[in-house]
Amino acid sequence: MRYLILAAGTGKRMGRVLFGRPKCLVDVAGEPLIARLLRQIREADPRAEVDVVLGFCSDLVVPLLAGCRIVINPFFDITGINASLWFARAAFEQAVTVLHGDLVLSDELAAAFFGADAPSLVAYDSSIRDPKEINVLVDGNCIRRFGVNFAGYSGAYAGAFRLAAPAARLFADTLERRIRRGFNDSRTYYFFVMRRLIAEPSVILEPFDFARFRWQEIDYPADLSKAEALFGQRAESGVGVKQGR
Repeated sequence: MRYLILAAGTGKRMGRVLFGRPKCLVDVAGEPLIARLLRQIREADPRAEVDVVLGFCSDLVVPLLAGCRIVINPFFDITGINASLWFARAAFEQAVTVLHGDLVLSDELAAAFFGADAPSLVAYDSSIRDPKEINVLVDGNCIRRFGVNFAGYSGAYAGAFRLAAPAARLFADTLERRIRRGFNDSRTYYFFVMRRLIAEPSVILEPFDFARFRWQEIDYPADLSKAEALFGQRAESGVGVKQGR
């Protein structure tokens, strides 16, 4: 299994809290976010191959990435997440787990998600009921819809997914065709790729619900305070909720 961590952005929504550092270096419970994810991946999968996409202040992050393949998005300041995925497209030549680099997962959640048996998974949280989120629709044991502004959703997308090798290749091919067309708005997301996977009869994207675990996505300064409350040394075990993007 290859793991791809996306950590190229500037973290503009965090304001001055970052003090000019990449968001993946934010410290929660004594660990930078990127170091925490790497530890959890390697604890769950000692043979893991890890790629990390960097951009903003990459020189500050590289020392924490021993043993990883580093991919640079040189246009991080004018492109979005799809460009980072495209620069890392070689990771999709085999089964791959993709993680947004601003996720804080409990060790229990990381072990459960990375150790899950399903070949292809999409993480979501059924406890988050917000129509403004990127949401998914679960039908039985399959993801049937992925996007924004639709009714009947099952919960919010949690910034992580796994693809079996054929689905990973389809992901890369679909992204490649769109990028080659040109005029890629930096604000666009990979909705179109997930929709292509959902429409493919040979691909089954199983849902993985984060709702019973502690976790947090760090988008705004308030999210960092929530993460510290959830994962600080005195934090008790319980259910964490990712609030807003």
